[in-house]
Amino acid sequence: MKVQYDNIEIFNRNGATLKETSWDKDGENPGYMTDSEIHVINFDKVKKSYIKDMGLSCTPCSNDALYIGEDEKAYFIEFKNGLVDNKTVYNIYNKIYDSLLIFNDIIQENISFCRENVNFILVYNEGRNSRNEKETNYGDSSKAKISKHFYAKAKRKYVRFGLERFEKLYFQDVFTYTEKEFENNFLASIN
Repeated sequence: MKVQYDNIEIFNRNGATLKETSWDKDGENPGYMTDSEIHVINFDKVKKSYIKDMGLSCTPCSNDALYIGEDEKAYFIEFKNGLVDNKTVYNIYNKIYDSLLIFNDIIQENISFCRENVNFILVYNEGRNSRNEKETNYGDSSKAKISKHFYAKAKRKYVRFGLERFEKLYFQDVFTYTEKEFENNFLASIN
């Protein structure tokens, strides 16, 4: 049985454009990471609605957007405009865990459903993560470019920042894209 996303009130109340969910107000250079007007669910707002009356002392984390494709596949999308350092990666992991728990509770499904129907995309700023080898364990862009090249030769995708650990365990697929790769690989495929 497929999930009827259009019938889920909390999703309907928290619609947005992909551009709106990509807004970075906290970084050094505030701005949007995409200009796409594709309709998504603002998952930060879903989380706020979800926990509104719980009286929590600690607020859970959440991904920026949830895109539901025409094929009913779901994509959590997280935008990172700044440096993706170890602290940021830890925060991304927490966003994944908390978002999946909230999502599964809302749609009344389990993690097996996510392994077959949900994907994760991290969109990061290539320029700010091109020379971060000393600040993180994730290497510089030259290493990433070489790795991407060899993965492409092997007809495999390259996933950065240790996020490949979530593929097949929690998500069907995991992708890490620069802004340009996001436009060319993901947005071009759904337009």
